[in-house]
Amino acid sequence: MKNQVIEVLNQEHGKKVIEYWKSIGIDTTGYCGCANKMDGSMDRFYGVINGAFDNYEEVSVIEYNAEIIELPEEKTYPRVMMVSFNEVKWYKRVVFMEKCGRYLAWNKAETIQDSESIWGQTAWDFAKDIEEPKEQTITLSGLNSKMDDIKKIFGISENDKVVIKLD
Repeated sequence: MKNQVIEVLNQEHGKKVIEYWKSIGIDTTGYCGCANKMDGSMDRFYGVINGAFDNYEEVSVIEYNAEIIELPEEKTYPRVMMVSFNEVKWYKRVVFMEKCGRYLAWNKAETIQDSESIWGQTAWDFAKDIEEPKEQTITLSGLNSKMDDIKKIFGISENDKVVIKLD
């Protein structure tokens, strides 16, 4: 694991930071996350540096070039997710809780609004968050640099001229 720490802001945040490190398999050796920014503690950066979990002062974080990361946001329910029984065929559903390793979702509800009028539910074996679409920017110079590939895709001869029209 690379050198990473999280700055603890207050005692409540400290508890969550310790739980986060435990959740990813780090032995937090009894730390409670009490040293924090609100109390003026110098050693308020909790994490792993050179393979050792500890709470570190900012000087050490800088010295070891540790990355200061944010505590990942907790995902709350209900939320729209992809669910499956077999990880082959996936369905979009409103999941309202996880229990005993299964995901409970309203039957056929694909939006939060749909879920308000449905009372039946299904327990699914698998669930994953829906990936947000990524925006890709393509420039005309970028298209020109890939002209040989574009010609191959569309079956255009090497000697033919290609005109790209913008709609």
